[in-house]
Amino acid sequence: HFGSRSALGPTVFTALEVHHAISRAMSLPFEVELGVPDLSVYLWVLRQAPGADEVYRHGALRKIVVAFLSRERFTDFADAFQFALARDKPVVHLLRNVTLPQPCPDRDGTGKMATWCSIPDDSRVTLVSTGGQWRIRQIDTGAAEYLPLFGLGRGARLFIRDVHFEAVTIYNNPAYFAIVGMGEEAGVVDMSDAVRTSGYTEVVRRVDRDVGIVAGAG
Repeated sequence: HFGSRSALGPTVFTALEVHHAISRAMSLPFEVELGVPDLSVYLWVLRQAPGADEVYRHGALRKIVVAFLSRERFTDFADAFQFALARDKPVVHLLRNVTLPQPCPDRDGTGKMATWCSIPDDSRVTLVSTGGQWRIRQIDTGAAEYLPLFGLGRGARLFIRDVHFEAVTIYNNPAYFAIVGMGEEAGVVDMSDAVRTSGYTEVVRRVDRDVGIVAGAG
């Protein structure tokens, strides 16, 4: 026990705070918890490694290893969602503020639109801030007519909890958080009261074309 902050002195605490800030800034922004089957495979492989028995004899060290292996971390927004959607509990955790690189617009002539992330038909997924209320900033450089953050397929549901979203447009293009189709089967965005959005022309845009979104490459 080190006592009060004043007892340690401002220099030590300033250094600790800077270290904590740098560590968080360097951490990968997105995290998805693994299911039991995935974790079991990782642990089985680990148990085959030399020295594994020594690690497992120490309860505290074993907990650290299991905690580390139980989560997959991502730098890419779409990759995190794609991985989560294949899990039993599709939840993406946002761990810090992040600015997303713009994906490339669709050029294959299909008439589909590029987005940062697509949610397939009849899928369910949640995005939640963990450890604070973090911000996702999307920057639209005008490469496409409009470039929403999410595209939701028919019957898809996206749940957002405790995240601040900010849209920045370079050429005053319309900015949309999500696009969904028309009709009763259109995708649904469910935001908690703590969610904030800024800079968007329209949060959810309905389009009269197939929202079979092509996720653009970063």
